[in-house]
Order: sequence, then structure tokens, then C-alpha cells
Amino acid sequence: MFEALFGKVDAGGEELIPEKGSFVLVVNHFHGAWTPFVTAAVLAALKRRRADVVDDLAMVVGQRADTKKNKRFFVARWVRSIVMWVLERWQHNVLRIPLGNSNVSIDQLRTWRRVATARPSLVFPEGLASITFEKVRPGAGQFVRALGVPVVPCAVWYHQGQWHVEFDAPIAWAKSPELSDLQVGLSIARLLPADLAPTWQGLLERWNRAHDAGPA
Repeated sequence: MFEALFGKVDAGGEELIPEKGSFVLVVNHFHGAWTPFVTAAVLAALKRRRADVVDDLAMVVGQRADTKKNKRFFVARWVRSIVMWVLERWQHNVLRIPLGNSNVSIDQLRTWRRVATARPSLVFPEGLASITFEKVRPGAGQFVRALGVPVVPCAVWYHQGQWHVEFDAPIAWAKSPELSDLQVGLSIARLLPADLAPTWQGLLERWNRAHDAGPA
């Protein structure tokens, strides 16, 4: 349906997605379009490899209290209402993580851990949407690592009238869990055009040099 409406998605690396079992997609939160469009582009690419999981894929989203509701411009309020409408109707697939309430968030994260073993899920580890990929929310890498299922990097962007989605092999975690956030960020950044992940280029070069010199 998505490709029929918006054109064919240019995808790569689908063969690196596990052919069976559960996994987590860690995706950059590209802010060049509505989140439902970004997610739909990823699902269109995923369907080529794992059509069996597309309908049941869980999307993990952070939910903030809308403290600026009365200050938003009309268009911004309208866009937000449409996004929330889409998510409400995809309720079976959406796991909301309330932000700013630690107790509720922990309960929801525990729920995600149970869900992750049963069916694949998708998460935006940045927490906030951005045109360029900037940083991973602290602790996001360590949490997805602890889920105990393969964590598959995925980069998505829109350029010259076409969606691009690139997958990579599941992350091979370093021995130190403290490096997990960094590994998630690097694994996504290396799939993006350099101008869409500018702050990661120096880290990528240093990581690659260290990796080439020996195991992490």
C-alpha cells in the first residue's frame, strides 16, 4: 500500500535481517516527514524479507505530556492530532513509554521486554525526531541489548522524491555494556549519508581504526 501511494522504496541489506525469530529494529527518527510515513517506509522494506512479521511488529514510542498544547500553531496541532489518530488505530502494535514518570516507564519497559521475545519490535533510540542523526538517548543501547534478541540497525531517509531504507547485520556487542549506546549510534550512523549523521563521522573513523586493530 505504501509503495503504491508514495513510490517504490529503495532498500538494501534486507538479507541481513534474521530469517526467523524475534528481533528489534533500531531506527533513526528521521524528521523529514511524519513518523507514520517513516515507519511505513521501514515496514515496506521489511516486508520483502519478513512479510510474516509486518502486521504484528510492535512500535515502541515515547509519549510526553503535551504541555504546549495551547501555544502550538494550528498546523502543528493538526499534524500532532493526525499522528495520534494513526497511533490510536494501530493500538495493538504500539507500546507507549510515558516520559517523565519513571515508575510508569519502568513498567512499560518491562512489558516491552516480554513483548520482544514474542514478536519483533521497532524503536527510535534517539527519543526525539531530527533531520540529522545526532545522539542516542542515554541507556537506550543498554536496554535493547538486555532484551536478549538480535538488534538490527536500520537507517531511513528521504531524498530526491524517494524513500531509502538500509539494514545491517545484528549488532555484535562489545564486552563492556557501557559501550552499548555508542554501538547503537555508530551502527545507525554508518548506514546514513555522511551529511545526515555529521556528528558521528569522527567517532566512526576512530571506532573503525580500533576495530581494524583488534577486537573491542
